[in-house]
Amino acid sequence: MADRPVRWRRWVVIVLVVLVVCGVVARALWTRRGVPPGSWVLLDLEGDYGEDVPPDSVARLFGEHPMSLLDLLLLIRDAGEDADVAGMVVRVRPLGLGWAKAQDIRDALIRFQQSGKPLHAYLELELGGGTLEYYVASAAEHIHVPPGAAAPVTGLLAQFVFLGGVWEKLDVEMQVVKIREYKTAGDMLANKEMSPYHREMANSLLDNMYGQFVDAIATQRNLEPAAVRAAIDAGPATPDELRAAGFVDGNEYLDELRVSLLGEEGKFLTTEEYAGRHRPVQAVQSVRHRIAVVYGVGPVTTGESRSSPLAGESSMGSDTLVKAFDDAARADDVEAIVFRVDSPGGSALASDLIWRATRAAEAVKPVVVSMSDVAASGGYYVAAGGRQIVAEPGTITGSIGVVMAKPNVKGLLAKLGINVQELQRGELASMLSLTNSLGPAELRRINATMDYVYDLFLDRVASGRQLDKEQVNTIGRGRVWTGAQARENGLVDELGGFFAAINAAKAAVGVAAEEKVQLVFYPPRRSLLERLTHLFGTRVLGEAPLWWQPLLRATAAWRFPAGSILALMPEEISIR
Repeated sequence: MADRPVRWRRWVVIVLVVLVVCGVVARALWTRRGVPPGSWVLLDLEGDYGEDVPPDSVARLFGEHPMSLLDLLLLIRDAGEDADVAGMVVRVRPLGLGWAKAQDIRDALIRFQQSGKPLHAYLELELGGGTLEYYVASAAEHIHVPPGAAAPVTGLLAQFVFLGGVWEKLDVEMQVVKIREYKTAGDMLANKEMSPYHREMANSLLDNMYGQFVDAIATQRNLEPAAVRAAIDAGPATPDELRAAGFVDGNEYLDELRVSLLGEEGKFLTTEEYAGRHRPVQAVQSVRHRIAVVYGVGPVTTGESRSSPLAGESSMGSDTLVKAFDDAARADDVEAIVFRVDSPGGSALASDLIWRATRAAEAVKPVVVSMSDVAASGGYYVAAGGRQIVAEPGTITGSIGVVMAKPNVKGLLAKLGINVQELQRGELASMLSLTNSLGPAELRRINATMDYVYDLFLDRVASGRQLDKEQVNTIGRGRVWTGAQARENGLVDELGGFFAAINAAKAAVGVAAEEKVQLVFYPPRRSLLERLTHLFGTRVLGEAPLWWQPLLRATAAWRFPAGSILALMPEEISIR
């Protein structure tokens, strides 16, 4: 009887594998017909685009987008270089992207337009979305909305959740030790409001990002920045308001736009149809060079990387990343490594282990870091070992500092009728007990340990960035920067997206920017069977609702063992 659940799972996996394989084969036979000359591609942009989504149909079973960010960028590039593609319409629906990913996609669309082909954007939005989606759509020369659209462009919002008042009601004493004054992860966990340092940093981030947003719209729409700011303050939402502000050009349904572009009988090629039919440009040419792409996505932890496909969560495990760098460095046919980082940080120990792996790989071949939405705290720590760091202007990075949070739940337990008694040997044995608060001797020990970790962090950054250690301390102190600010203070070398990092890796090994290279992924993408098997070994979790996500970010420190010294940052700016 005990074997029945195991047999049931095995049979379900086998059936799913057969169904997916049949679907893949059928789809390949149906779509492999080539791209008709003069085709227009209808590119649907919606939801999020993960950093590393395996290119197989099982992604749909996991609720993942069938394309990774890199797949999307390559498809846009290929369409621009494809002689059979005459133009593109980008249909933009609600997006779940961060600022840097949005910039990467927008830059790819601008490059498509620079190929000389027409690019139209079609915004399908309702109340609740608008600013981020409009920002991406503004890459197009022509922007259209349907008559029923009503999505205001309202600007940027930074939201911070403070949990300090919760603990009083629960009779929990929350202690936070941090280095230094701008390290706000602990403030959000223990305080009731923003500190002056937190407010200064948050306003600096907002000002910089808002300036990027306004300047981008003004440039593409041929408007004065002051006019863009005034329009945003008015929150244009309806087609007439958007048109009066100079934000859109047309007001029609998608089928009407299709007829105006292609005639009555014309049809768009959908994203999936084009992805299945076109031959990637690099497959046509002889590719002589290979570059490794190492993905570091999610909170930094010790051990193996983890992922929950249904919950859309990943972690950057030190064991997995160390092996990935070692494998890429040892591969004779790999000439350079691009380290793609999208992480808010995490374990200081795990960050240092990954940093060492990047340095060991860099001793063998060039390591270029590509920063996605976030590469801060531990996410910056792991990046500091690269030869060159490339980030988007809107990347959130820096946060060089450490923090530790420790609750004392003795009062809460007493309210519940639970009594905890402890015996100890050694004066500091109860330092990390959840039913004791830190005393003076314990605080001295914690502070000394965290000073050591922070000093090591400064050393790693100073050596990797070739900066003076005191200079790193000045721009560190837990402070978060945008990619544009980080470029100015020396934490980043170049502004750009995924392709800019790949080109930097090419340049490091003497390969021309226009020459195509083959990308090899580390860790290797899991097979179809491995992903299906993983599904039945993972607790099924739904994505947290939007109102709950700020609370999850504020309590991110609790994902690690009590008393862990963390290189963690919670900052997030939402373009809403």
